[in-house]
Amino acid sequence: MTFPWTLQRYIFREMGKTSLLAAAGLTVSLSLGGGVLNMIKLGEVTPGQLMGLMTLIIPVAAALTLPVALLFGAAATYGRLSADNEFVACRSSGINLHVLFLPALVLSVLAGALTFACINFLIPRLVQNLNDFLQADVGKLIQQQLTRPKGIALGSGGRGYRISADSASIDPDDPDHILLDGIAFVEIEGRDWVRYGTARQVSLRFDRTGGRLRVSGRMTDLSFYDRQAQRFGELAEQIVPPNELPALVPLKIKFLNLSQLLYYWIRPHEWHEVRDALQRVQMQWARRILYDQLSDEWVENDKSIVLSDETTTCTVRSTEAYRIPRDGGIELAHVTIEERTASRLRTCTADRAVIETTPGNRLEDAGVRLTVYDARITLRGRTVTRAKETFGPIALPQPILDRVTQWTPDELFEPVAGETDPLAEERAEARNERAQTVRRVVAAIHERSAFSVSVLTLVILGAALGIVFRGSQAVVAFGISFIPSLLVMVTIVTGKQLAHNAPTHGIGLLVMWTGIAIVAAVDGWLLTRVVRR
Repeated sequence: MTFPWTLQRYIFREMGKTSLLAAAGLTVSLSLGGGVLNMIKLGEVTPGQLMGLMTLIIPVAAALTLPVALLFGAAATYGRLSADNEFVACRSSGINLHVLFLPALVLSVLAGALTFACINFLIPRLVQNLNDFLQADVGKLIQQQLTRPKGIALGSGGRGYRISADSASIDPDDPDHILLDGIAFVEIEGRDWVRYGTARQVSLRFDRTGGRLRVSGRMTDLSFYDRQAQRFGELAEQIVPPNELPALVPLKIKFLNLSQLLYYWIRPHEWHEVRDALQRVQMQWARRILYDQLSDEWVENDKSIVLSDETTTCTVRSTEAYRIPRDGGIELAHVTIEERTASRLRTCTADRAVIETTPGNRLEDAGVRLTVYDARITLRGRTVTRAKETFGPIALPQPILDRVTQWTPDELFEPVAGETDPLAEERAEARNERAQTVRRVVAAIHERSAFSVSVLTLVILGAALGIVFRGSQAVVAFGISFIPSLLVMVTIVTGKQLAHNAPTHGIGLLVMWTGIAIVAAVDGWLLTRVVRR
C-alpha cells in the first residue's frame, strides 16, 4: 500500500488554515475582552501604557487559544472530508483510515508542547514583563494613583500609609523623584488607624534595587490627630520610611514558572507567604523573650526597667508589675517615667502603664512601646495631664533579634506540647500556610500538565467526531469541539479547587485527570470501533 502523502499534505494544509483563522479570532476576543488583562488592575494604567501592554499580551493570548482553535480546525476539516465521502474513497482504495489521523496527531503534539511551554514559562515571563514595563514608568503611574480619592497604599503588615494628593509632579531631571502637594494621609499600624491628617508637601523617591520597587520620602508641615495619644498635633517634618510598592500583577503561585514551582515544592518555607508567617512566629518569640527579660530586670533592678536604643533611653519605675495572661505582656502600677533623647528630657507619672511591642514590615522594624494612662507629663517646665500617652517605639534589643533569627524554619515550625498562647497560634498558622503552599504548588503542576496533555486527546476526539457526524458546517464543528473541551476544563478546574484543601487533596488530583481519561477512552472506542466501520 502506498502511503497517501498527497492526502496527508492536504489535511495538514486545510486543518492548519482553519485552525489559524480560528486562533486569530479567539486571540482578539480574549485580548480585547479582558481575559488576559484581568491579571492586572486596568484602572491603574494610562492609555499609552495599555497600548504597550497589548504588545505583550497578544502573543500569550494566541498561545492559549491555539489548542481550542486546533480542536475546531480538526473537527471542521475531518468533518468536511467525511461529508465529501473522501474517507469512503480512501477505504475503497485500501488506505487505512487511521493513517489519515497523522496530521491531527502531529499538530496536537506540537500544540500540547507549545501550551506546556506557554503556561509554564511564557505566561510567568509575561507577568515579570508587565511589572517591569509598568515600573519603568512608575512616576506617571503613581502620579495617576495619588490624585484619586483612594490614593496609594504604602507598606503592609506593619506600619504604613495611605496618601492622596491634590497634585503630583515628576522631577524632569530625575524620573524617580515625585513631589506631592495638598496631602491627606492616614498612618496605619497593623489594621488600626493610628494617625490621620494633612501635610503641605510630600517628597517621594523610588528605589528599584534588588528587583523590588521601594518608595521612601519626607512629609512637611503636618497637622494630624493621634488616636493613640487622643490629641491633635503638628510636626514640621516626618520621614516616610522605605515601603515596598505592591506589584500590579501580585506574586502568586499560578504566575510562577515550572522551575520556580519545583523550587518552592522542595523549599516551601521560602515562599513569601510562608516566610511572612515564620516572621510572625519570630515576632512572637521575640515578644516572649523580651517580656521575660523585662520582668526579671524589674525584680533585679529594684523595680525599674530601662528601655533604650541609639536615640532614646526610657527609665521606668513602678511599685507593682503584673504579667498579662493572654500574651505574657507587662502591666505596671504607679509608674514614674524618665525619657531622654538628644534634644529633650520628658518625665511622666501615671497610675497605670502597659509595655507592648509594635509590629513592623520586617522583624528589625518592630519595637517596644510604653502606653500610660491618667498621665501627668512634664516637658520644659510645663506639666499637662492626659488620659493616655505613648512613649516610643524603641527598637528591640539586638541580642533578642540575633537569638530569634538564628533558629531554622524547622525549629520555628515545630509545635511544643501544651502551648496555648499566641506563639502556639502563630506556629499552627505557619504550619498551615506551609502545607497549603505545598498543596497549591502540586495542584498547579498537575493542572498545567493535565491541560497540556488534554490537547492531544481533544484534537483526536474532534477529528473522530467530525468524521462520525460528518460536520462540514462550522456550527456542527464548533458544537463537536465545545462539549468535550467543557468536560475537560470543568474537571481540571474542579480538581484544582479540591486539591487546594487538605481533606480532598488526593481526590482533587484524581479528578483533574478524570476528564482526560474519559476523553482518551472515547478516543480509543471511536478509533477502534466507529471510525473503522
